[in-house]
Amino acid sequence: MIKERGFYTRLLAMMLPLAIQELINFCVQILDTVMVGSLGDHAVSAVTVAGQPYFIFSVFAFGLTSAGAVMISQYWGQKNIEKIKQVMSSMLWAVVVVSIVYMSLCALFPAQIIRLFANEESIIQLGVSYLRVVVISYLLNGLSMWYFSSLSAKENVKISALVYTGSFFVNLLFNYLLIYGNFGFPKLGVVGAAVGTILARSFQLVCASIYARYHEKDIRFGLQDVMDVSKNMITTFLRTSLPIIGDDLIWSLAVSVQLAVIGRMSSEYVAAASIASLAQQFVMILILSISKSATITVGKAVGQGDHDRVLKIGRTFLVLATLIGFIAFSTVLLIRTPILWMYPNVSIQTKELAYSFMGVIALIMLGAGIENTAIVGVLRGAGDIHFAFKIDAGCMWFVGIPMGLLAAFVWKLPVTYVYFFLRCDIFLKITICTIRILKGNYIKDITQKSV
Repeated sequence: MIKERGFYTRLLAMMLPLAIQELINFCVQILDTVMVGSLGDHAVSAVTVAGQPYFIFSVFAFGLTSAGAVMISQYWGQKNIEKIKQVMSSMLWAVVVVSIVYMSLCALFPAQIIRLFANEESIIQLGVSYLRVVVISYLLNGLSMWYFSSLSAKENVKISALVYTGSFFVNLLFNYLLIYGNFGFPKLGVVGAAVGTILARSFQLVCASIYARYHEKDIRFGLQDVMDVSKNMITTFLRTSLPIIGDDLIWSLAVSVQLAVIGRMSSEYVAAASIASLAQQFVMILILSISKSATITVGKAVGQGDHDRVLKIGRTFLVLATLIGFIAFSTVLLIRTPILWMYPNVSIQTKELAYSFMGVIALIMLGAGIENTAIVGVLRGAGDIHFAFKIDAGCMWFVGIPMGLLAAFVWKLPVTYVYFFLRCDIFLKITICTIRILKGNYIKDITQKSV
């Protein structure tokens, strides 16, 4: 393991801003739904279903920016600024193209898209009015993700945490003004929530532009760099990003299937699972912050060509991730009762189920720290992207989902056991990934492929 005290000091300095950023993202995800709650159930449902297209878009955007971050972190280890700019240019064009295509589809076919998630006409109409406006924010958010992911990959994580915190309060302010029509502003309802989102994303992009123009000292990416794209770099970028996008898409589909399995057993179970998922989302803030830190740290070490240090860093993160898993486990057990206090009108049966589900989630979180850090952090950061994709997708679809289906519809087990079996693949993943990291045959220098 790494023994220098400075390593852990730098890691903590990186994790704290990333954790703040993940916490803000968590709050932003539920902000619109919470603030339109006073407008009625249909308004809440409309905002929820109209938010589903963004979830799919975010998978693509996260895949593209994650691939770019892996490449930038390795080039940052070499201090190769010219190549970093080429990666940023390739990533920028990919994000812009995906954003425009996706925005066009949502703008041209909003009703058809909303009907995929809802069948009540009143919800569809409200959802369409929200989607037609909020779709503008997709490109704005894609550009923000592109720039701040690039900064994070070179160990500059504080500015993104500050900007995302500011954008949350911008969103909160304009939601308050425009949803309810306070202080003389027009009362726009769900459309006001969409406008608030656009203004918050605009704030992020303006801050990114100001920082890039006046404060960023290392890369200084400017308009002249936008067209500086080489064929080899584009090919390498696409080869790196496609497995990550595929992995995230397959993961999101697996999550939908898991919810469908629970839903086929009872609609009451869906409500309980939704409540319990808040506990998981909250502790994932800590897990995601260490996995992103692992991506950056490992990628930089690979770029520096110090393979012995990469192996030490990989082993170190396995130990740290195990500790994080225990913290996540304990936290879920501590917060499950306070979470239930947030739902005073939910039936006793649903609360009891949610309480049991959170017990299963706590157990799963013991492994989630290692799983996420190993796959998303160490293996992706080291360039072992194709192996990470095969293990992540393969275990979910050939172990977790089949075991859950057997538990639910063949063995007829209680729903809490079904919930566990749907996620039991996580323990196979951490076994395989731990063996691979300890053996040390996972280091792939992506930068050599784009020369």
